[in-house]
Amino acid sequence: MIPPRRYEYAAAAGAVLLATACARALLLHAYPPAALFAVGALVLAEAAVREHRRLKRRRLEADWARRRALGENPPPLDPCCLLATHSHGEGHSENCTSDHSLSAFLDRIEQQHRQGT
Repeated sequence: MIPPRRYEYAAAAGAVLLATACARALLLHAYPPAALFAVGALVLAEAAVREHRRLKRRRLEADWARRRALGENPPPLDPCCLLATHSHGEGHSENCTSDHSLSAFLDRIEQQHRQGT
């Protein structure tokens, strides 16, 4: 199994290395390579931040599911699911923490199908 933070650390390390290469290229007045190193460092820094946010969301969802399994009624996370964020509220994923989850939707469709409506 891949450790959860492996990609985050790898992207952060790559960003640091490229930033160092960029600084070295600037000292040598090699501006085109410095620009490319800077762009690469920005891309890898963004990837590290994105991975950090994804892992944080997974931890929040796991904690929410654990509390739900223990019988608590925790409030939905904000946003309730990442699909709702990207679909502007039109669709929800199976990990949705509100009443709009995919499994609840499929259960309603199945009940309607059984009733014959």
